[in-house]
Amino acid sequence: MKESLPYPSGTTVVIRKLSACSSPVAEPTSWDDWVPGGPDNLGSLPVDYELRGILLAPINVGGQIHVYRTWRNGVEADGFFASTTIVSVLSESMVETFNSIYRVSIATRPNQAKEDK
Repeated sequence: MKESLPYPSGTTVVIRKLSACSSPVAEPTSWDDWVPGGPDNLGSLPVDYELRGILLAPINVGGQIHVYRTWRNGVEADGFFASTTIVSVLSESMVETFNSIYRVSIATRPNQAKEDK
């Protein structure tokens, strides 16, 4: 079983939440209820959340995805993103966390998250 994705720290990535995992610790909220950066969000990120930014640490089982975010859902939004703990690597570009299934890819164009929206 793979234990990590092949992206080193410093890689500019696009991360998209594809779905909740089979038994999430926290169910995804709806876009109507989610407040970006809000401290009172009761669930996990809504499905189809997407960000672009710089990977701050390798993506390994037992760790978290840590990104300095520059774009969120097609809008420039600097900040930090941290996932829940990664429980498995599903493929060369997908991981499962305590809450979610994420696709991670290398950003190949400037502002890719904005353009792909």
